[in-house]
Amino acid sequence: MRFLGLKLFRGGETLDDALVYLSVDLANSLRDLTTGLSRLKLKDNFEGFEAQVSFSGAGQVAIRHNLGFTPSQRIIVRATASDIVDGDTSWDNNFVYLKKTGSGAATATVIFLR
Repeated sequence: MRFLGLKLFRGGETLDDALVYLSVDLANSLRDLTTGLSRLKLKDNFEGFEAQVSFSGAGQVAIRHNLGFTPSQRIIVRATASDIVDGDTSWDNNFVYLKKTGSGAATATVIFLR
């Protein structure tokens, strides 16, 4: 959904114009804004990206991103193992790193944030 913004009310217009603005134009804009905001997902609210990560066993994986900045945080939103942690390599403007400390395969869905 694309929100075009509020229609401006220009002073000096008639009382009827003000009532139409409040009851029609402003009400429609607020309805559109409310509808759009209610459809946002968690990842839509932050500068970041979501990644699906697979581990074949213990070890570190590099995840490429194109954010133009170094992410500072991550949220694991779904994982098949609890031993997934930040990798040993520092994150940078091109890659983030996660590692699995235990044996066994695992997958994870991770959101990386500014």
